[in-house]
Formats: sequence, structure tokens, C-alpha cells
Amino acid sequence: MVRIFLFIFVLVVASVVSLAGFRGQKFTGTPLQITPDMKHQPKVITQHGSVFFADNRGDHPMIPGTIPVGYNLPGRYSQSGVNNVNAASTFTGEPTYLDTGVIGDFYGDGIPMEVNAKLLQRGRERYEIFCSVCHDRSGSGNGITKAYGLATVVSLLDDRIKGQPDGQIYATITNGKNTMGAYGPSIAIEDRWAIVAYVRALQKSQSVKTDLLSPELKAQLEKK
Repeated sequence: MVRIFLFIFVLVVASVVSLAGFRGQKFTGTPLQITPDMKHQPKVITQHGSVFFADNRGDHPMIPGTIPVGYNLPGRYSQSGVNNVNAASTFTGEPTYLDTGVIGDFYGDGIPMEVNAKLLQRGRERYEIFCSVCHDRSGSGNGITKAYGLATVVSLLDDRIKGQPDGQIYATITNGKNTMGAYGPSIAIEDRWAIVAYVRALQKSQSVKTDLLSPELKAQLEKK
């Protein structure tokens, strides 16, 4: 039994040494690949070509105005002239009320930007792109995702949400809460405040007394 074991052991060692001696040698034949998908994977490898692109290059410069994949706060990524309410929209992690919605240890109240028609229009655009899929366009929480089983979407028209400070709504947009993901990496600071302003406008629009409306608006409501 011991002799058989020693014979097999010597045979294995000799085989390994023999094969190792061929390292560095070049062959004209096609090498045998047991798992070819390990070497030739369907992905772009840096400094290699790619038939996916028309110029057959795998490496390309970043598209101006795009947000880096996997971006997270804190950090800074400025988009000049893109997604802008003012001169430039920003993604920052500075500990200011504008950036965090927090003053000291508490959520602040008030929107640190001039609330005008332009800001509200921008807020409506961003809200309908990022928020209406869950909260719907009216803010009642009956977006399309509810039809697919996401039943935990809160209504932005609830008294609880109405009573939250502006900074808390801003922080929720930035960091997410419960089943809602964080939109800080995707929505610029100015746009987040624009959404807050538009949410406040939605809340007010759902609770306006009819006797405060103009005769024209009353007539439109009666037709509906």
C-alpha cells in the first residue's frame, strides 16, 4: 500500500514539474481553454477595443453634465448650466441649512431661495419626473407603483406631512426614508428645494376654500 502511494506521489510530482517546464514557451497552435468565458468576458476592458462603439474604442471621455455612477454625499460635483435654476446646480455635503435642511440639532423651516413662478415651475418638472411615479401628480400617494404592490407610499397631503418643517421634507428627499430611496445623488440642491416649494403649493391647492377662489376658477370647478 505504501509503495503504491509513493509511486502515485512521485508520478504526480514529476508530471507537475514537467508541465511547469513549459511556462514561457510559445506555441503555434491554438491553446486549449477549458473555460473560455473566463478570459473572453462580454465587458469593456480599459485600454482594449470594443465592437460595441462605432469607433471600436473601449475607453471614452465622460459626457459633460453627467453624474458619476455611485455618487454619494458628502462630496461635490458641480454641473454648470445643467439642471439649473440659478447659474449652476450643485451637489454638496456642506453642513449648512441649504445643503442639509437642518439647523443645529433640528430641522429648519423656510425655503432658503426666492420662491417665485420660475422656482415653482422647476419644482413641478422635477416632481413629475422623480416623485409622481409614487406620490402621483396630486401628491395623494396613488402613483403607478401602488398598482404594482408598493402600498406604503405616504400621501403628501396628510396633516402629518403638512406639519413637517420644510427642512425635514428636504432631508427626506436627500436621504430617503423607509421604502423611499435617497435622491440626494440624483437631484441637485436647488431642485430639491424647488420640489419642496412645489409640494407646499400642492398642499395648499388641495385645501383652498371655494369662497376664496375667483369667479373664473369657481366656474371651472362647477363644470367638472
